[in-house]
Amino acid sequence: MTAHHPRHCFTLAVLTLALALSLALGGCTAVRPGSQLPALQARHDTSVPAAAGRPTTTAANAASRAWWQDLRDPALDALVIQAQSRNLELMAALATVREARARAGAVAADARPQGGFGAQAQATRPALTEVDPYRQGLPRPPEQRLVTVAQALSWEIDLFGRVGTAQAVAERNVDAAQADAHAAQALLQAEVVRRYVALRQAQQAGLLADEQTRLAAQRLTLLKARVDAGIADPREADGAVAELAQQRATAAGWAARLPVEQAALAVLLGESPARPGQALAALQASSALPAVPEDAVLTVPADLLSRRPDVARAHALLRASIGQTVLAERAHLPRLSLAATLGLQQATSRLGQANAVRYAAGPQLQWDWLDSGRRSAQTMAARAGEDRSRAQFEQTVLNALADSESALRGWQASWQGWLQAQASVQATAQAAQYSRRRAALGLEPSVQALGARLQALDARQQQIAQQAQVLGAYAQVQLALGAWQPEVTTAVQP
Repeated sequence: MTAHHPRHCFTLAVLTLALALSLALGGCTAVRPGSQLPALQARHDTSVPAAAGRPTTTAANAASRAWWQDLRDPALDALVIQAQSRNLELMAALATVREARARAGAVAADARPQGGFGAQAQATRPALTEVDPYRQGLPRPPEQRLVTVAQALSWEIDLFGRVGTAQAVAERNVDAAQADAHAAQALLQAEVVRRYVALRQAQQAGLLADEQTRLAAQRLTLLKARVDAGIADPREADGAVAELAQQRATAAGWAARLPVEQAALAVLLGESPARPGQALAALQASSALPAVPEDAVLTVPADLLSRRPDVARAHALLRASIGQTVLAERAHLPRLSLAATLGLQQATSRLGQANAVRYAAGPQLQWDWLDSGRRSAQTMAARAGEDRSRAQFEQTVLNALADSESALRGWQASWQGWLQAQASVQATAQAAQYSRRRAALGLEPSVQALGARLQALDARQQQIAQQAQVLGAYAQVQLALGAWQPEVTTAVQP
């Protein structure tokens, strides 16, 4: 026991010195790139002119993020809920988030001690040329049969912050995957709304087209009678023929559009278009389009850029790229590890004896000081990649600002068009009612009253088209403003 004490003290001293060195140089040298958004906002005007004068909201005081509920349509609400639970593209995006988290966990595990167990049994006997290379008549030793059992433990000290930086890079990759999942969810919500609106538009416009076709046919019959009686120009009848043909084509177009929108909705819901589920089957009956929200309900988030998934993704990739540059710049630095092995090596029959025990412990320093320019080239590539990510991030921010401006302007224009369409419907309806009363009193021909009714139906068609357009603009502006942003505990969690 006394004879081995100096060696034990030496080993303990070396381990203590290595640990002290690692604590002195490591632990606080990892690079975790911070937010790059403030610096970019300082270089650019990140305001949205179209948002001037509108109320703002933040994540802390925002109301419901389920923006589609502003449309007050229970059937639409049910479709969005089903799509978020069964859509395959969203499921794939969420699986990507889980994959990124698992990879980040693997990187974090690399910073902790690693251990392994091994066992080996082998029979060895050296060749005669190994034992007696100079042919001095040395005897060849007999065959040896050895069993080796060993337990190894190693721990790389984060001497220059590379391990911590690698963890930060992995975490930023998780952020990028999470932003992709947010984007997939937002696009899914908007697409369900658009397709549902298109389906209801096809139903309502189809009903109106059928009514217009019926009235156009009556009008043609009356005009032909008037032409035969010599009290109308034949060209009026020819125009009525063309009008009837146009109305029939319009009705056929709306009828053909219905199955297209149904199939698109089925795919969004994760169902086969050939066998739609209960939710889609309930949409076979015609129903009105969702309600148009008031312009006053639209608020602009104060943290617009940080809420958009495209900006969040580009931001995360930039920060990861900065970390990759740091890793490349520090690749030439030495690596320090603490390693220890403990095991048995002896013939099978003597494996349990004390002299079969073998161990090794101590620090291990690795420094690849000559690489012929390989690391320098990798550093240059990493810096170029960082420059690319920085430019892409800045471009994404500028595109986001332009998209938000365009979406707000589109919503405002569509809203004004919706108000004008409503006024047009009211005016043509009053004109048709007045013309019908005059025809009933014999003050004007019935064909003229039918023409006024057709004009009223045309205005109603324009109103439905404008309603679908303003609803689509509302969905688009929600995407652009990031007002859809989900809670952390919902769609982005596995």
